[in-house]
Amino acid sequence: MNSAPETFTLTVPDGPTSTLSGSSVSLLCEVSPLFNAEPLEVRWYRSSNFHSPALLYKDHKIQEAPVDPQYRGRVSLTGGLERGNVSLRLERVTLEDRGEYICQVTSDQWYEKASVFLTVNVTGSEPVLSVAEGRGGGGQVNVTCSSVGWSPQPKLTWRNKDGTEIRNGQEVLNTSDPQGLVSVSSWLLYAPSYSNWLSCTVSLSEEAKREGRILPHIYTAPTAVPGVFKEAFIVTLVLLVLFLIIGALCSVILYKQRGIWYSVILVFVM
Repeated sequence: MNSAPETFTLTVPDGPTSTLSGSSVSLLCEVSPLFNAEPLEVRWYRSSNFHSPALLYKDHKIQEAPVDPQYRGRVSLTGGLERGNVSLRLERVTLEDRGEYICQVTSDQWYEKASVFLTVNVTGSEPVLSVAEGRGGGGQVNVTCSSVGWSPQPKLTWRNKDGTEIRNGQEVLNTSDPQGLVSVSSWLLYAPSYSNWLSCTVSLSEEAKREGRILPHIYTAPTAVPGVFKEAFIVTLVLLVLFLIIGALCSVILYKQRGIWYSVILVFVM
């Protein structure tokens, strides 16, 4: 491979690089035209941390210092310096790793730098759905869906049982916690149904999504009709009185029978 030219540029991805929290990722960066970059200095750093880089390659080796402590033991070059590949490998990605990284390559005569943006995806919780009476009337109910712990901001989609997306009548609210994780909530006015369910899907992509389903119907306990309740109470009261009367008569009869048998026994003894 050729030695370094007097000037060169860097080739990096046009858009952000995405990865999941806890995984590994490569931030791509190459010199152009391609040449042997082993004699050069390669510095990867955050935009405000030039003097404490994530990785510093210099004098044909990766330097132990100065480096940012939060990247120690987690970064390396992907390999291929002799072919002009100066990409960074980052292990055990955390949410704090997201943001801009600057790839800077320096020769004796020239230096160039370019930015690579890292997006860290965090899949949130299963959606929680609930149903309440709608305030607008017309027999509609208010269906809500909420999920927490996402990064970046997810997309929330309502669908009916046929898989058709519901776009009208919904409201969506997004909030962020101090760690930058996003909570999403949505509510939808919908006509009640005993059999047709609704689904709420929260997603970052096809691979990172959560779904919940619900029947949009409010189940209420049957209420007693006043007239029927009154009649049932009277019947119960009459039956109770009859049982008391029958019980009293049985007690009297048994008492008299016991008295007769006692008199017979006395006569027999005498």
